[in-house]
Amino acid sequence: MSRPAQIRFLSRFAPAYDPVVQFMGFRPLWRAMAEIASPQIGERGLDVCTGTGGVALELARRGARIVGVDLARGMLQRARRKHDNTRSASAQFLPMDARQLAFGNRSFSLVTASMALHEMAETEREQALREIARVASDRVVIADYRVPHDAPRRFLFRATRWFEHLESDDFGAFVTCAVGDRLERVGLRITESVDVGPYRIWRCEVPR
Repeated sequence: MSRPAQIRFLSRFAPAYDPVVQFMGFRPLWRAMAEIASPQIGERGLDVCTGTGGVALELARRGARIVGVDLARGMLQRARRKHDNTRSASAQFLPMDARQLAFGNRSFSLVTASMALHEMAETEREQALREIARVASDRVVIADYRVPHDAPRRFLFRATRWFEHLESDDFGAFVTCAVGDRLERVGLRITESVDVGPYRIWRCEVPR
């Protein structure tokens, strides 16, 4: 599936997204990401590839001022509706490409991205991670699939997530290269990793 086709699919899929990912265990993942991120009251944060705002709104409920960005406008519309229903949370949602973030260097003390890397082609993954590292001034929190190391379990992992291969032509490449290696490649320093079901959260510091 091409990137534009993928974005159109995600926009159309937006109304069904939250029920589906709730079944997949995303809600505990979103809460765990917010706990690990430990936002301060009034802290300025960025949630990249925000989708329907799951992580962004968890952070905002804890007092952070969050900007959520995504290319799928249908997802952003859903996120804004959810934000309107919370009323007390401080978040805004903008259309933006993760590979070209329209913010200056070190604009946000906290940057997060949840379940987005596996949907990108390898060159897009590196571009997005370099942009995330560029705009972050203190810490970065990333979540994605926890890929098994041994060959038999890795084969089972790929087979049971056949739907990801339909959504992303490069899911196979994602499986073969560790997320931690990618984070370190762009200059982030991993300080903690936490497993939440089939997912892993990496907390990173941005070098001074």
